[in-house]
Amino acid sequence: MPPSPRGKSKGGTATRGRSSSKARPVAKRKPPKVSEQELVRETVSEATGALFEVVAPHPAFPLAVDRLEWFMRCRNKEDIAKAPYLNALWKEKGVGIWLESLAVGDTIDWIELAYGDEKAGESLDIDYSRFEDPAFQEDFKQRFPIVMARVREYEQLAADVSKKMKVRLQVRRAGSRGMLVFTVAALVQSPKRGESGSPVSAVKKSVAALKETYQQISELYGLSLPGPVVESVDTAVGPIEDGTP
Repeated sequence: MPPSPRGKSKGGTATRGRSSSKARPVAKRKPPKVSEQELVRETVSEATGALFEVVAPHPAFPLAVDRLEWFMRCRNKEDIAKAPYLNALWKEKGVGIWLESLAVGDTIDWIELAYGDEKAGESLDIDYSRFEDPAFQEDFKQRFPIVMARVREYEQLAADVSKKMKVRLQVRRAGSRGMLVFTVAALVQSPKRGESGSPVSAVKKSVAALKETYQQISELYGLSLPGPVVESVDTAVGPIEDGTP
């Protein structure tokens, strides 16, 4: 038998320059990275069943704009009534993410309830900007012991839930002359330098802790949503201090 032509196999098929029959795998595209702001918004909306929107804070909001990374609030009436324990949240640069309830009371209503209209009217001259001063608190306690006891009870409830659920809760105060408004707030601290991680788990725990604290206060004293609060939620005054219990 004569030899086969050079460069061909016995079957007559060329071997030189033969390409591989295996196709290269197609690289999968990574989904776009979700921003922390959107991740938090989705998390709280899912946890509460309420819609939260990124908005500009009300001018009365005490935190300087240059210290805010973002601010969001629930503004839908039905959603506010469904989840009053969380109404606003924002990220403060260098501190973390704050979550805050609707108001759980104010000094005018509490003084009026305990001591009557006349005493409530007299309290309008009080300058509450000194509330952190122990001397001021002692004087206020002498004048309105029932109200001061209520403030302390709220603070103790927040401290108890904080310890149980391992979160950072506090009763926050807003206002100066004439009235203090009280809310319950939670802080999810920013990671330390060099650390990373998603805030989702901590935000979920904080929402659950706010809900429990708000419900306990409601069971003790009864909380309602007055018309003006629902109608004018954007005028709500924000917290005035960054301390934690």
